[in-house]
Amino acid sequence: MRERHVPLEGCLNLRDLGGYGTADGRRVRFGCLFRSDELHALTDADLEAVGALGIRVVFDLRNVDERDARPNRLPPGVEVLERVTPSSGGDTRTTEQQIIQGLLPAADDVEFAGVYIRLLEVLAPELRIIIERAADARARPLLFHCAAGKDRTGITAAVLLGLLGVPDDVILDDFELTSRYFTPRRLESLAARMAEYGISDERLRPLLEARRPVLAAMIEHVHDQWGGFDAYVREHVGVEPDVVARMRRELLDERRNREG
Repeated sequence: MRERHVPLEGCLNLRDLGGYGTADGRRVRFGCLFRSDELHALTDADLEAVGALGIRVVFDLRNVDERDARPNRLPPGVEVLERVTPSSGGDTRTTEQQIIQGLLPAADDVEFAGVYIRLLEVLAPELRIIIERAADARARPLLFHCAAGKDRTGITAAVLLGLLGVPDDVILDDFELTSRYFTPRRLESLAARMAEYGISDERLRPLLEARRPVLAAMIEHVHDQWGGFDAYVREHVGVEPDVVARMRRELLDERRNREG
């Protein structure tokens, strides 16, 4: 099995979505779909590593204020697509800045699940474009990202993997990888600053983790509300069934997985 996580200096959470098995025994192709946190701090060596992945399209799920505050660094020749959202007035505070200023409540899985469910509505225009681009991702590999590569990115990855037939439990396993690759290093980088304000790891950690019950509640909502990912993207996102069929043809290895 190829290594899924791509270790970089200035990006903690870049991962290949390839290799996951589907319910019918196929596997998602490596080197086609990637997810990550924001890419503003890529070093020159990182740029070479990202360029070597063959990524041709990047979809930035951050809002305009986030992009203006922390513009991405990308290899040459990459097509950039961006979330079309009006400016919220210039608030570019990071999660830790909001915690310091007392603007974020303690993490609550039920509350966060409600946010994820609302994002299924809010992100529909972006998801339509990403799914359409994913259908071409074998020829033009696609990376999508937000700030931490956790919430907006996690929802997008769940929708794509769900459409490809990856079981819900495996989608949730992928979601939780953020807690392995992103959370510890982010906590370490923030430790000194948080200590200055008397903020413990226990206060910060839940806001940086990918908490399984949160995405599980969103997936359950997709099944309850629409009957599954296919109906969700057809009825709400507006993606034609032939686009999804083409995505499966392009991104699934036709060889059946003999391991079951």
